Amino acid sequence: MRRVPLGDGATVTLNTDTRIRIYQDDGRRTIRVLRGEVLIEGTTATSPTRVEVDGRKLDATQATFVVRKLDGDATQILVQDGRVDVAGGTPAEHASLAANTRYAFRQGTPQAWRLSSLRTGQMDRELAWREGKIALQGETLGEAVAIYARYSDTPIVIADPALARMQVTGLFATNNPLGFSRAIAEVFDADVRQERGRIVVARAH
Repeated sequence: MRRVPLGDGATVTLNTDTRIRIYQDDGRRTIRVLRGEVLIEGTTATSPTRVEVDGRKLDATQATFVVRKLDGDATQILVQDGRVDVAGGTPAEHASLAANTRYAFRQGTPQAWRLSSLRTGQMDRELAWREGKIALQGETLGEAVAIYARYSDTPIVIADPALARMQVTGLFATNNPLGFSRAIAEVFDADVRQERGRIVVARAH
């Protein structure tokens, strides 16, 4: 992770495997999100911020929000404080986002976007990565393993498809995939073994 002050009261915090580009466009600071996840904190900023991601333009003044662009998932904007205005190539892509809302869309499908409210405490869970944690709230083990793959060079393999569909809730350290594997193995009566640089979780026999 990396936290970068922008010089006018705004900062960006980059999650792992994130790439952004910052440049001036007609005197306005613009952040282009190329991949990954970035937290943009601008509640004390003295100038507006524009963000570009997957054909959308986000305009924010004194707002704190997350932009998430991960392979295989819909692009997401999660607003913690303030207001973020979203504009695209057509009026159907436009939206005004208040605090505690999520806007999700897929590039190239202007009608396929969704606006939803964030439950109490959900934003804190979404930002657990800033503290080196993964907050799981009903994700399947298969989804949890994919999340861990972003933070660790040691892959976790769930050997049983039925086990991979089990749901898990909890707070886990991003730098301890073995500890996570042992915890879920205890809950689901499974075995854990390490082999050829990977962690294998399988049903106990």
